Formats: sequence, C-alpha cells, structure tokens
Amino acid sequence: MFLTAIHRDFLPAVAAGAFSGTPPWPTRLRIHKLGGHDVYSLTWSFASPDGRATFHIQKDEAGDPLLVWRRIGDHSIYRDP
Repeated sequence: MFLTAIHRDFLPAVAAGAFSGTPPWPTRLRIHKLGGHDVYSLTWSFASPDGRATFHIQKDEAGDPLLVWRRIGDHSIYRDP
C-alpha cells in the first residue's frame, strides 16, 4: 500500500511543486512537518495496521533537493522519527 500511495499521490505532488506549497500536498496523505524537527510525516492508511512514514529533504552534492525516507511503519515510528 505504501508504494501505491507514493506512486499515485506523493510523486505527482512533488513533481507539481508541493514542497514549495503550491499546489498543496494531497489531503489524503496528511503530510505535515513534525514539531521541533525538519522531518515530515505522511499517513497513507488508518486501517489496522496503520501506515505511516517519515522523511526529510536535504541537498545533494550539486545542491539539488534529495528526499530521504527515515522510517516506514505504524504509529510507533513517531517515538524516534
């Protein structure tokens, strides 16, 4: 389900400029920045087991943005995002 959500909703939003705020992230993914971190949260399922992931953006050697997946799992990933 994670890969489906990424390919269907997340990657098209990135390509359209969602990191800049226009257009906004798809509401179905509930993407938000975690307080006190430069880490974002994504939720693709609330059904058991719930599906969540954390990620951040950094620059590569050329200065281009690079997406880094940090944790993928259930709600417990928030203990150490």
